[in-house]
Amino acid sequence: MDINGSSVFEAPVQTPARHWLKGKRCPWITLLGVDGSGKSSVLAELEQTLAATAFTGLFVLHRRPQLVYRTAVASREGSIEHYGKAPHGRFRSAVKLAAMWLDWLLGYFVLIRRRRAQGILVVADRHSLLDMQADPLRYRYGGSPRWVQTAVRFLPMPDAVLLLDAPTAVLQSRKQELSAVQTTQLRHNYLQLVTAYPLGYVVDASQPLEQVVADVQRIVLQLWAKLGANSAEIDKKLSISRK
Repeated sequence: MDINGSSVFEAPVQTPARHWLKGKRCPWITLLGVDGSGKSSVLAELEQTLAATAFTGLFVLHRRPQLVYRTAVASREGSIEHYGKAPHGRFRSAVKLAAMWLDWLLGYFVLIRRRRAQGILVVADRHSLLDMQADPLRYRYGGSPRWVQTAVRFLPMPDAVLLLDAPTAVLQSRKQELSAVQTTQLRHNYLQLVTAYPLGYVVDASQPLEQVVADVQRIVLQLWAKLGANSAEIDKKLSISRK
Protein backbone atom coordinates (compact mmCIF):
# COMPACT_ATOMS: atom_id res chain seq x y z
CA MET A 1 0.00 0.00 0.00
CA ASP A 2 1.34 3.45 -0.90
CA ILE A 3 0.77 6.11 1.71
CA ASN A 4 1.40 9.73 0.62
CA GLY A 5 3.94 8.49 -1.90
CA SER A 6 6.05 6.63 0.67
CA SER A 7 6.93 2.97 0.65
CA VAL A 8 4.53 1.01 2.85
CA PHE A 9 3.79 -2.64 2.06
CA GLU A 10 0.55 -4.33 3.02
CA ALA A 11 0.68 -8.12 3.10
CA PRO A 12 -1.74 -10.09 0.93
CA VAL A 13 -5.08 -10.57 2.65
CA GLN A 14 -5.31 -13.92 4.40
CA THR A 15 -7.89 -15.49 6.68
CA PRO A 16 -9.05 -12.70 9.03
CA ALA A 17 -8.05 -12.94 12.67
CA ARG A 18 -10.72 -13.83 15.20
CA HIS A 19 -12.85 -10.80 16.22
CA TRP A 20 -13.10 -10.76 20.00
CA LEU A 21 -15.14 -7.58 20.25
CA LYS A 22 -18.01 -6.82 17.90
CA GLY A 23 -19.08 -3.43 16.60
CA LYS A 24 -17.27 -0.12 16.51
CA ARG A 25 -14.05 -0.15 18.50
CA CYS A 26 -10.67 1.54 18.49
CA PRO A 27 -7.77 -0.33 16.92
CA TRP A 28 -5.24 -2.36 18.77
CA ILE A 29 -1.91 -2.42 16.94
CA THR A 30 1.58 -3.74 17.57
CA LEU A 31 4.82 -2.09 16.52
CA LEU A 32 7.66 -4.50 15.75
CA GLY A 33 11.17 -3.98 14.50
CA VAL A 34 14.82 -4.78 14.93
CA ASP A 35 16.54 -2.62 17.55
CA GLY A 36 17.34 0.70 15.94
CA SER A 37 14.18 0.86 13.85
CA GLY A 38 12.85 3.82 15.84
CA LYS A 39 9.85 2.36 17.69
CA SER A 40 10.39 4.50 20.80
CA SER A 41 10.69 7.70 18.77
CA VAL A 42 7.54 6.90 16.79
CA LEU A 43 5.59 6.18 19.97
CA ALA A 44 6.71 9.45 21.53
CA GLU A 45 5.47 11.36 18.48
CA LEU A 46 2.19 9.45 18.38
CA GLU A 47 1.52 10.40 21.96
CA GLN A 48 1.82 14.06 20.98
CA THR A 49 -0.16 13.89 17.74
CA LEU A 50 -2.44 10.95 17.03
CA ALA A 51 -3.79 10.50 20.56
CA ALA A 52 -4.52 14.22 20.85
CA THR A 53 -6.43 14.48 17.58
CA ALA A 54 -8.09 11.22 16.67
CA PHE A 55 -8.74 9.27 19.86
CA THR A 56 -9.60 9.91 23.48
CA GLY A 57 -6.19 8.66 24.54
CA LEU A 58 -3.23 6.42 23.84
CA PHE A 59 -2.40 3.34 25.90
CA VAL A 60 1.01 1.73 25.35
CA LEU A 61 2.00 -1.78 26.40
CA HIS A 62 5.71 -2.53 26.46
CA ARG A 63 6.39 -6.11 25.29
CA ARG A 64 3.58 -7.62 27.40
CA PRO A 65 0.90 -6.66 29.98
CA GLN A 66 3.06 -7.78 32.96
CA LEU A 67 0.09 -8.89 35.03
CA VAL A 68 1.38 -12.46 35.38
CA TYR A 69 4.88 -12.44 33.93
CA ARG A 70 7.04 -9.54 35.08
CA THR A 71 10.66 -10.62 34.50
CA ALA A 72 12.55 -7.92 32.61
CA VAL A 73 14.19 -8.73 29.29
CA ALA A 74 16.08 -5.47 28.83
CA SER A 75 17.95 -2.87 30.82
CA ARG A 76 16.52 0.61 31.29
CA GLU A 77 18.61 1.75 28.33
CA GLY A 78 16.94 -0.87 26.15
CA SER A 79 19.94 -3.12 25.54
CA ILE A 80 19.03 -6.79 25.38
CA GLU A 81 21.14 -8.94 27.69
CA HIS A 82 19.91 -12.36 26.55
CA TYR A 83 21.73 -12.42 23.21
CA GLY A 84 24.94 -13.45 24.94
CA LYS A 85 23.27 -16.31 26.84
CA ALA A 86 22.22 -19.80 25.83
CA PRO A 87 18.49 -20.50 25.27
CA HIS A 88 16.54 -22.15 28.06
CA GLY A 89 15.78 -25.87 27.86
CA ARG A 90 12.48 -27.09 26.45
CA PHE A 91 10.76 -27.46 29.83
CA ARG A 92 11.68 -24.00 31.10
CA SER A 93 10.82 -22.53 27.71
CA ALA A 94 7.40 -24.19 27.83
CA VAL A 95 6.75 -22.76 31.31
CA LYS A 96 7.84 -19.31 30.15
CA LEU A 97 5.60 -19.53 27.09
CA ALA A 98 2.62 -20.58 29.23
CA ALA A 99 3.20 -17.64 31.58
CA MET A 100 3.37 -15.19 28.68
CA TRP A 101 0.24 -16.69 27.14
CA LEU A 102 -1.70 -16.25 30.38
CA ASP A 103 -0.29 -12.75 30.77
CA TRP A 104 -1.63 -11.72 27.35
CA LEU A 105 -4.99 -13.44 27.91
CA LEU A 106 -5.60 -11.62 31.18
CA GLY A 107 -4.05 -8.46 29.82
CA TYR A 108 -6.53 -8.28 26.98
CA PHE A 109 -9.61 -8.50 29.19
CA VAL A 110 -8.20 -6.43 32.07
CA LEU A 111 -6.24 -3.73 30.23
CA ILE A 112 -7.04 -3.67 26.52
CA ARG A 113 -10.70 -4.44 25.83
CA ARG A 114 -12.14 -1.78 28.12
CA ARG A 115 -9.85 0.92 26.74
CA ARG A 116 -10.74 0.11 23.15
CA ALA A 117 -14.43 0.48 23.99
CA GLN A 118 -13.66 3.89 25.55
CA GLY A 119 -12.11 5.18 22.33
CA ILE A 120 -8.50 4.76 23.43
CA LEU A 121 -5.93 3.65 20.88
CA VAL A 122 -3.96 0.66 22.19
CA VAL A 123 -0.40 0.22 20.93
CA ALA A 124 1.87 -2.65 21.94
CA ASP A 125 5.54 -1.71 21.78
CA ARG A 126 6.49 -5.22 20.69
CA HIS A 127 4.38 -8.30 21.42
CA SER A 128 6.34 -11.01 23.20
CA LEU A 129 4.57 -13.91 21.46
CA LEU A 130 5.19 -12.38 18.02
CA ASP A 131 8.76 -11.51 18.95
CA MET A 132 9.40 -15.09 20.03
CA GLN A 133 8.66 -16.28 16.50
CA ALA A 134 11.14 -13.91 14.87
CA ASP A 135 13.68 -13.35 17.64
CA PRO A 136 13.48 -16.19 20.18
CA LEU A 137 16.84 -15.35 21.76
CA ARG A 138 15.40 -12.05 22.97
CA TYR A 139 13.53 -14.19 25.52
CA ARG A 140 16.02 -17.09 25.65
CA TYR A 141 13.27 -19.26 24.22
CA GLY A 142 14.50 -22.74 23.29
CA GLY A 143 11.22 -24.53 22.63
CA SER A 144 9.53 -25.41 19.37
CA PRO A 145 8.31 -22.53 17.15
CA ARG A 146 5.07 -24.51 16.74
CA TRP A 147 4.34 -24.12 20.43
CA VAL A 148 4.33 -20.34 20.04
CA GLN A 149 2.24 -20.49 16.87
CA THR A 150 -0.30 -22.67 18.65
CA ALA A 151 -0.42 -20.35 21.68
CA VAL A 152 -1.10 -17.35 19.44
CA ARG A 153 -4.08 -19.13 17.84
CA PHE A 154 -5.86 -19.18 21.21
CA LEU A 155 -5.37 -15.52 22.10
CA PRO A 156 -7.01 -12.24 21.17
CA MET A 157 -4.39 -10.71 18.87
CA PRO A 158 -3.81 -7.17 17.55
CA ASP A 159 -5.91 -5.98 14.64
CA ALA A 160 -2.74 -5.12 12.76
CA VAL A 161 1.02 -5.46 13.08
CA LEU A 162 3.28 -2.68 11.84
CA LEU A 163 6.92 -3.50 11.17
CA LEU A 164 9.32 -0.57 11.17
CA ASP A 165 11.97 -1.78 8.76
CA ALA A 166 15.17 -0.21 7.44
CA PRO A 167 18.28 -1.45 5.62
CA THR A 168 20.82 -3.22 7.79
CA ALA A 169 23.34 -0.39 7.39
CA VAL A 170 20.80 2.13 8.73
CA LEU A 171 19.90 -0.06 11.71
CA GLN A 172 23.58 -0.66 12.48
CA SER A 173 24.28 3.07 12.42
CA ARG A 174 21.66 3.55 15.15
CA LYS A 175 22.45 0.57 17.40
CA GLN A 176 25.43 -1.76 17.38
CA GLU A 177 24.48 -4.42 19.96
CA LEU A 178 24.19 -7.02 17.17
CA SER A 179 26.44 -7.84 14.25
CA ALA A 180 25.43 -6.97 10.70
CA VAL A 181 24.82 -10.67 10.03
CA GLN A 182 22.51 -10.99 13.05
CA THR A 183 20.65 -7.82 12.14
CA THR A 184 20.13 -9.02 8.56
CA GLN A 185 18.79 -12.35 9.78
CA LEU A 186 16.38 -10.68 12.20
CA ARG A 187 15.13 -8.37 9.45
CA HIS A 188 14.41 -11.43 7.33
CA ASN A 189 12.59 -13.15 10.21
CA TYR A 190 10.41 -10.14 10.99
CA LEU A 191 9.54 -9.56 7.34
CA GLN A 192 8.42 -13.18 7.00
CA LEU A 193 6.34 -12.92 10.17
CA VAL A 194 4.61 -9.64 9.37
CA THR A 195 3.87 -10.32 5.71
CA ALA A 196 2.08 -13.52 6.79
CA TYR A 197 -0.10 -11.64 9.31
CA PRO A 198 -3.71 -11.00 8.18
CA LEU A 199 -3.15 -7.23 8.38
CA GLY A 200 0.61 -6.80 8.31
CA TYR A 201 2.26 -3.56 7.23
CA VAL A 202 5.92 -2.78 6.57
CA VAL A 203 6.82 0.89 7.03
CA ASP A 204 10.08 2.30 5.72
CA ALA A 205 11.83 3.39 8.92
CA SER A 206 14.79 4.88 7.05
CA GLN A 207 12.65 7.90 6.20
CA PRO A 208 12.68 11.07 8.33
CA LEU A 209 10.83 10.54 11.59
CA GLU A 210 8.01 12.90 10.59
CA GLN A 211 7.22 10.81 7.51
CA VAL A 212 7.37 7.52 9.42
CA VAL A 213 4.93 8.89 12.00
CA ALA A 214 2.64 10.17 9.22
CA ASP A 215 2.62 6.71 7.62
CA VAL A 216 1.77 5.04 10.93
CA GLN A 217 -0.99 7.58 11.60
CA ARG A 218 -2.63 6.97 8.25
CA ILE A 219 -2.51 3.18 8.66
CA VAL A 220 -4.12 3.45 12.11
CA LEU A 221 -6.90 5.73 10.91
CA GLN A 222 -7.61 3.58 7.86
CA LEU A 223 -7.73 0.55 10.14
CA TRP A 224 -10.18 2.39 12.37
CA ALA A 225 -12.40 2.88 9.34
CA LYS A 226 -12.29 -0.86 8.63
CA LEU A 227 -13.35 -1.55 12.21
CA GLY A 228 -16.53 0.46 11.81
CA ALA A 229 -15.82 4.13 12.45
CA ASN A 230 -17.90 6.58 10.43
CA SER A 231 -16.12 7.59 7.21
CA ALA A 232 -16.89 11.28 7.72
CA GLU A 233 -15.40 11.08 11.18
CA ILE A 234 -12.26 9.47 9.76
CA ASP A 235 -11.90 12.18 7.11
CA LYS A 236 -12.17 14.81 9.82
CA LYS A 237 -9.49 13.12 11.92
CA LEU A 238 -7.19 12.77 8.91
CA SER A 239 -7.48 16.48 8.13
CA ILE A 240 -6.76 17.39 11.75
CA SER A 241 -3.71 15.08 11.94
CA ARG A 242 -2.16 16.78 8.89
CA LYS A 243 -2.20 20.20 10.56
